[in-house]
Amino acid sequence: MFPSSSDEVDATPATSSSVDSSDFPRASQRFARLALAGVLTWLAWIAFHDELGYIPLLSDIDLAIHEFGHMLFMPFGIQFLGNTMMILGGSLTQVAFPLIFFGYFMRKHDDAPRRDLFAAMVCLWWSGINLLSVAIYCADSRAGQLMLLDGSTGQESDGHDWNNLLTRWGLLEHDTAIARWMRAIAWLVCVASIIVAIWSALQVPRVQPIEARNPDLG
Repeated sequence: MFPSSSDEVDATPATSSSVDSSDFPRASQRFARLALAGVLTWLAWIAFHDELGYIPLLSDIDLAIHEFGHMLFMPFGIQFLGNTMMILGGSLTQVAFPLIFFGYFMRKHDDAPRRDLFAAMVCLWWSGINLLSVAIYCADSRAGQLMLLDGSTGQESDGHDWNNLLTRWGLLEHDTAIARWMRAIAWLVCVASIIVAIWSALQVPRVQPIEARNPDLG
């Protein structure tokens, strides 16, 4: 049985209203994500032009993660993977911690129609910023000018992680060269993650057919 002309007229406004109501949240989300990408660009510019790579609040959180990394590889004072791994654990955990969330958002979940690529790129950006912080720490290995957590400098204390690590590995004279490579990788990670995040924010989500959203219809 074909629909009458009155049925066609009544169905048109409902469809238009449905499309308009679904477009507004997507447009708002797109704008919010583009704004966040802009903030991340600004923060990255600040970090890469700051002597210490400092970002308010975030750097303080990263310092806590760094210190937790030392304890992670020395639970209850036991160095279960050796002293070298305990020293390296701070920087390693600092860089790897955001990658846990990166992996989470890159996975498909039962309650989500697709991966959240934008959120994954934000986490990847965070990891890049942490790698920059590690690069600055590494570059200070011989100079020992940075203030450590106990209030002393690397020249006044034997607690400088990267001085200890590079000395053990026989690479202390290459500290600035290694740090430059770290810094370059951190820069590439931040730039790439921001570009992909912007691209992701600009994508229009694929609208599912009515039959797919409402399996009872049809």
